[in-house]
Amino acid sequence: MTIKYVSLIQDGMLRTGDSPERTFPYHDEADLVHLVKRMVEQGYAFADAPAGWPPAAVLQDLQDRGDLNLSFTAVTWSGPGQYRTYRVAP
Repeated sequence: MTIKYVSLIQDGMLRTGDSPERTFPYHDEADLVHLVKRMVEQGYAFADAPAGWPPAAVLQDLQDRGDLNLSFTAVTWSGPGQYRTYRVAP
């Protein structure tokens, strides 16, 4: 089973890990929040990693600041085709 996930949120661009990869522009934080809500509703997970600024960290920051008041699914990989998902609540 393949998972739908957001692989990057950076510099006004949200990118998915779909095949083919899709890119969605956003102009400001309010636009990003609206886009993220649509992605959550469509069942997308958000990539997480132990370091850096992955999409899941961006969403957690929005939650911490009170700009995103919804749970989302984060995903991490331990190998090819081996992933773990978990819910992140505000």
